[in-house]
Amino acid sequence: MRSIYYNMGLLLLLASVASPTMAQTPAQNENDSENPAASSEAGIPYDVVIEGANSSVTALLKRLSILIRDQGKIPRSYGMLYARIEQDLKAFDRALRSEGYYDSHITRQIDSTKDKARITLRIFPGPRYMVESVDLAFIGEQPDEAIQDQLRTFVRLDGSKPARAADIVDAEDRIMLALPQLGYPLARTLDRRVVIDHDSDTARITYRINAGPAIEFGPVRFTGANRVKENYLNRLVPWESGDPYDQSLVEQFRRTLIATRLFGSVRIGFAEDVAIMREASGTIAPELLFDLTEASQRSISLGAGYSTGEGFGAGVTWEHDNLFGAQERLTVTLTAAEIRQALTADLRKPNFRRRDQALILGVGVVRDDTDAFESLELGGRAGIERVIGRFWNFGATIEAGFTDVREGDERRTFLLWAMPLSAAFDNRDDLLNPTEGIYVRAAVTPHLAEQSGFFSFYKSEIAASTYQALDNNDDIVLAARVAFGSIQGAKTARLPASRRFYAGGGGSVRGFGFQNVGPFDEFGDPAGGRSLFEGSFEARFKLSSTIGIVPFVDVGEVTDDKLPRFDSLRWGAGLGFRYYTSFAPIRIDLATPINRRPGESRIQFYISIGQNF
Repeated sequence: MRSIYYNMGLLLLLASVASPTMAQTPAQNENDSENPAASSEAGIPYDVVIEGANSSVTALLKRLSILIRDQGKIPRSYGMLYARIEQDLKAFDRALRSEGYYDSHITRQIDSTKDKARITLRIFPGPRYMVESVDLAFIGEQPDEAIQDQLRTFVRLDGSKPARAADIVDAEDRIMLALPQLGYPLARTLDRRVVIDHDSDTARITYRINAGPAIEFGPVRFTGANRVKENYLNRLVPWESGDPYDQSLVEQFRRTLIATRLFGSVRIGFAEDVAIMREASGTIAPELLFDLTEASQRSISLGAGYSTGEGFGAGVTWEHDNLFGAQERLTVTLTAAEIRQALTADLRKPNFRRRDQALILGVGVVRDDTDAFESLELGGRAGIERVIGRFWNFGATIEAGFTDVREGDERRTFLLWAMPLSAAFDNRDDLLNPTEGIYVRAAVTPHLAEQSGFFSFYKSEIAASTYQALDNNDDIVLAARVAFGSIQGAKTARLPASRRFYAGGGGSVRGFGFQNVGPFDEFGDPAGGRSLFEGSFEARFKLSSTIGIVPFVDVGEVTDDKLPRFDSLRWGAGLGFRYYTSFAPIRIDLATPINRRPGESRIQFYISIGQNF
């Protein structure tokens, strides 16, 4: 049996182009049609042909070829040309071995009888060697068989896989990533060995590993958290003392701490010296140290927008991220716009009674002055939000408020109680400028109202949007949105005007004035309705790092029926311009109604921050 041992530290170099130190077997069957001693004054132009290998190997060799890369730099002599050929032969030999062809050879042929020399490199790859076996050899502490069995599932190399250098190294990387998740965070690899058997065309691989001691989660200590209660941080820890150490849980906790926005940096390490820990035997439970740097816990943000239908609008928000020392977030927002003035305060207490749950409290006063109605609302709410998994969010809220509404010549006062119930799925990659993912939200809100007697109704809504990038740089993104709504239990005229559905304007059906899609009352003002349908489609083209254009089409309908009829759809289309900043795009949209009615404006203009949806 002819077997060759390879230290895998060298095998990794087989995939490297720039490794001139490895000894190589000269190319065989060299056959030069002509070998002039002198060069022409114009140099020696040439063409290159690579034959004999399959398409994937040929593509790899072409990427490595110095002859192809420097073809435009005409060599001045045959000596320079031969030097390039020798570089290619060495690089090709390394590449073939790295792909599992350990018995390959290459011939070269130079035909210099024409204006351009023709260089033919013919590849004889031979059989592709396959993985025969993979062994884990532990030096020192031996993980139990259950741990070793789990590690073997990370190898993903068997007799069906070729003995590629990259796959062999990747398998080792997976092993070393898995060990810290299985209780061995101090593991290190000693070496990897590959035995090449030329009789059976196979490779036997052995990874030699020093796993270090088994580690359990021990005490946790925080430093630098001066304004955050330590017992709150301890509640966020996602493991119990005595559990096997799992690096993925440590990383999850690090992300949780960063996501609180209370800390600018989080550094994690063992309190004990790692070298001393590596000498320990058996199972140890060292102290885990989290060195925290607190961030600013108060912030002020400003926002503004304009549209021809809604006029100017601006807002200022003050936020305290740690009101009582346990990440309670107080948000106070003042809105001043031509159609709305509002002052609201919301308190969010995360990890309320459990880690995935938040308590929401809010109060506010809102005044609306639109063509459809004038209203003044004063109310409060309390609710629970729960996150399940990475993408699901569920909410239940109780609201109570006073609403004074003037519609036409009629003024009515309502006492309203509501209980919104919602569920949302969101895996978008960005909230203000998504390029992939979907967002779906469904909500149903039962209402109890008092106005000249008690009556009830419930409002149902569902909205979904999806995003798909068409290139790797996210320069072309298709985006679509659809929304449905229905109110049942009361007639339109009985409903508070502020609780009906309206459509039209920025964020709705562009091309139409604010609330101008749907029925109108006897005074020519929007009357709202009990059903809603909206849809939008955008093609977002990024022309440079800061400039983009967005052609779009919107459609919508509001009716007096409980469900959309789709027989009075209003269509709008337009072109948007985007200026991309570091935090969000600035949006400018120009739109026109497609099925325009007499008296409606031909152009609507909108400016805001963030994509339309």
